[in-house]
Amino acid sequence: LEAISAGFGEEYRVATAQTHRGMRLLLSRDRGATFTGKQLDEWQIAMCPMSTAALLSARASKVEWLTEADVAARLRDLRADPSAWRRTSDAGQFSLAGAQPKIAFMLDRGRWGVPSGRTPTTHILKPPSGELDGHAENEHLCLALARALGLPAARSEVRRFEDETAIMVERYDRVRASGAVRRVHQEDLCQALGVHPAKKYQNEGGPSPREMIELLRANVRGEPPDDAVNTFAVNETATPFMVTDMNTFLGALIFNWLIGGTDAHAKNYSLLIGAGGSVRLAPLYDLASILAYPQIDPRKAKLAMKVGDEYRLSNIGAAEWRKLAAEVRTDGDALVLRARAMASELPDRLNDEAGKLRKAGLKHRIVGNLTSTLTERARRLAGS
Repeated sequence: LEAISAGFGEEYRVATAQTHRGMRLLLSRDRGATFTGKQLDEWQIAMCPMSTAALLSARASKVEWLTEADVAARLRDLRADPSAWRRTSDAGQFSLAGAQPKIAFMLDRGRWGVPSGRTPTTHILKPPSGELDGHAENEHLCLALARALGLPAARSEVRRFEDETAIMVERYDRVRASGAVRRVHQEDLCQALGVHPAKKYQNEGGPSPREMIELLRANVRGEPPDDAVNTFAVNETATPFMVTDMNTFLGALIFNWLIGGTDAHAKNYSLLIGAGGSVRLAPLYDLASILAYPQIDPRKAKLAMKVGDEYRLSNIGAAEWRKLAAEVRTDGDALVLRARAMASELPDRLNDEAGKLRKAGLKHRIVGNLTSTLTERARRLAGS
């Protein structure tokens, strides 16, 4: 995350020729205007559908600091009513996409607060879902597992506020500069591809893995770390950062296949857009396994995007991965070997991360269910 964020500075390039209902910021390397961070903030405020534009443009920003009891009360309200992520007294500018109930706060030196004006939030809290008990622990464990397997993923931890539990996710679209927190512009891949969010699933008209790989191929530039895992080859048209991000995306597809991450649709992948029009695939987020819940039949579980010609987890094997490799123009044998290697490594990494959760006092049964279910599945798939 630090390596990705390091290239993002005070200057952003945005296109002015095309907008989505007058609201979208679209990347343009070859045309458009260059804005300083201050100018972009003012442009965003002018385009923002807020009745409090004067407040947003104010130089002084206030933070309403909350006690632990205050945070617990807001989480309690959110579980009862997912629309309660804002209160009428909150003056800040917030945008939290996605169906899962969540709320954004600022965390500063151990204090939680609700910022106003242009001061950004820094963390997202997600209470457990009533239908999927233990989802906070599920998501936290899957994010930790992804990082342990070498995939960039949002940092998270499970926190308790009085009697309320929530997963706390650090926002990767924030950078600290000169003592202040600044936003980094991001677009999910539905936005970036101009696809209506209601069509985020491929089987409902949403983007395919091939379309998402081609988006990365067309936009990502730069140099990656030396230890990047590569399935694609670097050549005269494929820059190293492009290769790294395309391989991260393929690794994410493999990971979601292994864990039963059935909600990894196009809105759960994003691009970060920084200085001079630089573009990177954002760290992975909203990772969770459906296989930990006994009410789910794993034989019927389907991924959000096809691998080859298959959505159903139980029907995806080496042949489907080779077909996907052909679609995205990469080496099929190398992709199959990578899938098997990740499956072989998963049980040990999962056991380590589950042990860390138990040591921290998180003993929800979902941790044991995930550990046993995913270990058995990974060992079976490693030999397929």
